[in-house]
Amino acid sequence: MAEASKKKSFKVVPPGKKKCIWMEAGVVSYKLCDHNFDCQTCSYDQGMQLKVARQRASLTAVPVAQPLPDEFTPTWVEKEMQLPAHRRRCRYMLTGEVDRKICANAYECGNCAFDQMMQDRQQPSQLPVQAHASVGGFELAEGVYYHDGHTWARPEYGGRVRVGLDDFARKLVGRLRQLSIPEVGQAVKQGEAAMELQRNGSRVRALAPVDGIVTHVNYEVLNNPSLIQESPYEGGWLFIIEPTRLRKNLKNLYFGEEAQSYLEEERERLFARVHEDDRIAADGGPSMDDITGDFKDEDWSTLVKEFLRS
Repeated sequence: MAEASKKKSFKVVPPGKKKCIWMEAGVVSYKLCDHNFDCQTCSYDQGMQLKVARQRASLTAVPVAQPLPDEFTPTWVEKEMQLPAHRRRCRYMLTGEVDRKICANAYECGNCAFDQMMQDRQQPSQLPVQAHASVGGFELAEGVYYHDGHTWARPEYGGRVRVGLDDFARKLVGRLRQLSIPEVGQAVKQGEAAMELQRNGSRVRALAPVDGIVTHVNYEVLNNPSLIQESPYEGGWLFIIEPTRLRKNLKNLYFGEEAQSYLEEERERLFARVHEDDRIAADGGPSMDDITGDFKDEDWSTLVKEFLRS
């Protein structure tokens, strides 16, 4: 009796949180999504897929038509496919993004017109940054990967990646006069110049944090570069790409505590370069918003190029 009661018990999903798709499909009893439903880069999803693959590999010469033993874990797709066709929920219904949609494509999302429509509609919309960490007056956003050239990459739903300048770059370059970014369809490569920043009569380039093809650009920031100053991780994003080597690229970026340590090193290096001036407040005060505001064009270009690795 106690065992039966235990099986029926459930945990409450906190307000504002979403069930992981593995939980929604009934494969696991409790798991919340903390990765914006971006299953392609989710370590939990990868772990579950690996678990399923290892269980299948342990089977020897099992006929294709024979069902898996009960103790074997199905994928969330297999769990849904066990249902009658009229009850197979679309992944967007599972994640709560649409109220009702039945999958008629056997979960082959890559060939689904509805999935493409949803991705095209959702990708340009900025997602809120969950939290910030401050390192000596410079901010880091949670869930973001950082390139040593001070650009950032944020994996989002559908496997695409949003790109921008980090807060260090924002305060280093100051208020831009003009900004150039890749066009839709253009290829970018990690560590190579992908953006051009202009201030007064000087231009510098910024590097792409990951490889891929540009799918969307932020036209608002092109028309109003000051959006980078106002919100580098949200309204000031630059473009979105379809990555081509994301897993390999992410290994070359800073994340979490590594990003904080790197930013601390960069802050000390920057202070050492300009400590004779009063442009940088010791406590990260107002003068941090435009560190190079009083620099001559040539001095601005030299310093910015050094830190943007361009």
